[in-house]
Amino acid sequence: MTIYLEHIYKSYNNSEALKDFNLSVEDGKCYALVGPKDSGKTTALKIFMGTEKPDSGKVSRMGDYKYPKLMTAYVPQEESLNLKKNAVWNVKKAHRTATKGGAAEELSRFFSDEEMNKPAGDLSIGKRRIIEIIKALFVPADFVVLDDPFREMEDSDKNHALDYVTDKLGTRPLLIAQREEPASGMFRIIRM
Repeated sequence: MTIYLEHIYKSYNNSEALKDFNLSVEDGKCYALVGPKDSGKTTALKIFMGTEKPDSGKVSRMGDYKYPKLMTAYVPQEESLNLKKNAVWNVKKAHRTATKGGAAEELSRFFSDEEMNKPAGDLSIGKRRIIEIIKALFVPADFVVLDDPFREMEDSDKNHALDYVTDKLGTRPLLIAQREEPASGMFRIIRM
């Protein structure tokens, strides 16, 4: 299956977020939207997922798909954890089929028992981003969309988290938005 975003325009309060944006997303491929803050990366991801409508342009699917609505495993740019609850609770809440034992098993790849049982708010932002990634990948989904997932992670955690995503991905498409400060105000698409 391929999903096309064709000639997408989107603005907020008379400020263009996307102008004639085009992207085709295929099974088994990875795409990185890399650019500075406020360059339209998150808007492009939300239009891809169908949670945001473009002002103009077309989003279409070609190929076989089982259901009228496709499911996305999503790590939002803004934090979505319950900071008063621990990591196991947050991951278990990802999907109705998730179990406490399954959540703890996945989290143990990154956290000690003590860290897993601390309120998420007591952990660093980088550690909370890891919980967000594990939580998203617990959801049965057709696509994986990660918005600035490695923010404030230590390099060793970032590499470990990327390996984890790759291991869990399978043949599903992956879209990652990553903040980088290039000379221009636009983001670029890297197909991997």
